[in-house]
Amino acid sequence: MFQPSNSLLILNNSLNSIDLFELIFHFEIILCFIKELSIKNNNILILNFINQWLKLESYNITFIEGFSLKHIIVFYELIEEQIANSIIHNIDEKFKIPLTQQMKDSINDIINYYDTENQNQQLISAKAFAFALKRFIYRFLLIDSNIENLNLNIYLLDFTLNLWNDVEEKLIEKLFPTYLLVSHAYNCYNFIVAEIEKTVNERQNNTSASTFRKTSTRTKKFKKFTG
Repeated sequence: MFQPSNSLLILNNSLNSIDLFELIFHFEIILCFIKELSIKNNNILILNFINQWLKLESYNITFIEGFSLKHIIVFYELIEEQIANSIIHNIDEKFKIPLTQQMKDSINDIINYYDTENQNQQLISAKAFAFALKRFIYRFLLIDSNIENLNLNIYLLDFTLNLWNDVEEKLIEKLFPTYLLVSHAYNCYNFIVAEIEKTVNERQNNTSASTFRKTSTRTKKFKKFTG
């Protein structure tokens, strides 16, 4: 079965030889052709479709060999995410209003920073929240617009925009902060990412400390036994 993690690995392994901006442009062309031609068979291989309709053989996209049209959206979003990682920091300063400490505390109250298997279903996944914010910033804030003073929930609660991945919509609607403006999105994203990294580091440190204590205990027992 096709998994996003597998495709991301393929994409990352191809970054040295691929211009992602040109690549996403070609994928947009493919999507337009699929729509215009009303293609119904999503099992057509992407490369076969390209060779039949777009004649892009000279462009190096052989890394998608074996994948069909049903994977095209996933690939597009993976490429989009890679591009977003490098350019979302280029937005206008008016979209970089700092969060107050009260905002940060309130955000932490509604977010779960732990892995899925330990996830409290009553809180919003930190990774899902950060992902939605990054996608919003990339799609809406890189162009000159006057939306900085609008409530962020206008966009983040519009699920037709496909900003979220694998979330319970009712939970997002219930918990999403009403006090956040569009101008807070960037620093909200940075804050959540930093908190995720801090949580990961704390867990790693706790694991290391636990391992050290267990090793130390076994060593003491061994010395006592052999002494």
